[in-house]
Amino acid sequence: MASDKEKGIILHQARLILLEFQATGEDWEEQDQLLLPSSIHQNIQQGKPGRGHSTIKSEHSEKNHWRGISMLLFVIFISMMGFLAFDVVKYHTEPALENTENKPHWITKFNPKGQKSKIHLPDGSTVIINADSEIKYRSDFGVNNREIHLTGESFFEVVPDSLLPFRVFSGKVITTALGTSFNIQSYNPDKIKVQLATGKVEVVNELLENQLVFLQPGEEVTSVGNQKITKSKFNPKKAFSWKSGVLFFDNASLSEFELTLERWYGVEISLENRPKQKLKISGEFKDSYLSNVLESVGYAYGFNHIIDQKKVKLVFEH
Repeated sequence: MASDKEKGIILHQARLILLEFQATGEDWEEQDQLLLPSSIHQNIQQGKPGRGHSTIKSEHSEKNHWRGISMLLFVIFISMMGFLAFDVVKYHTEPALENTENKPHWITKFNPKGQKSKIHLPDGSTVIINADSEIKYRSDFGVNNREIHLTGESFFEVVPDSLLPFRVFSGKVITTALGTSFNIQSYNPDKIKVQLATGKVEVVNELLENQLVFLQPGEEVTSVGNQKITKSKFNPKKAFSWKSGVLFFDNASLSEFELTLERWYGVEISLENRPKQKLKISGEFKDSYLSNVLESVGYAYGFNHIIDQKKVKLVFEH
C-alpha cells in the first residue's frame, strides 16, 4: 500500500471488503445478504484515505477508480453466492456419496514393466508384485473374504486365519492357503505355476474339478490349459530371486531372455541376425544396469547391443 499510492487505495478498500465478509460469520440469513453490499460501500466511504494520502486525480480517473471498485464488489458478491449454493448442494449430496462408498468395490494394484512393489493387505498379509503384473481385491478384503485376482507374478506372505481362507485366482487356477508363503507366475493364463516356500497350499484347476493338489515347501505345480496338473520340485533360489532384485537365468531360451529383460527394465528389445542355433542363457545379476547385463551376456553368447532410450537392439555376429 505504501509503495504504490494508486493501488494502495484499492488494496485498502479490498481489505475493508474482506473484513466485512468475515464479520458475517457462519449463520448468514437472507436479509444480511441483501444488506451486505450497502454495508461494504458505507465502510469504504468512511474508511477511504483523504486527499492528504494521495495525489489529486482527475475526474476521469476518479470515475474509472470507482468503476473498478464496483466491479470488484460484484465479483466477490457473486462468488459468495456461488459458494453458498455449492455448500447447499454438497450438504444434500454427501449422504448419497457416503452410501456409495460403503458398498464393496474393487481395488487394483498394477506395476508397469520395469517396476516392482510391496504392499500390505488389510488382513496383515504381504504381497510383492513383480513387473508387468496386477492384483485386484475387494474393499471388504479381510472382513468378508480374502480373495485376490492375479495377472502376472506375485509372491504372497499370508497371515493365518482359520475362518477366512486366502485364495488367489490366476487364470483357471485357484490357490488356497491358511497361513503360508508362495509364488504364483501367471503371465500366460494358459500356463500357470505355483511354487510353495513355507506352509501348505491347495491348488485346483476350475476346468478339472476332480483334481486337487496339495503342496509342501519346495514343491511346485504347473497347470497348462485343461491338461492334468503336474507336481515337481523347484529351485527356490531361482524362483524367488526377483524379490531381492536378483536377475537369474538358468538355461533360459533367447525368447525368455528377451521377455524377462523387457519386463525387468521396461524396454522394447529387437534382434538383428537372429542365430539359427538355440541358445541356453545362464547368469545371475544383482541390482545391475541393463548395459552391464547385456555386456556380460553378449560377450558370452556373441552379440553386441545398442540402447536408445527405451529401445534396445541386440546384434548377433554372423
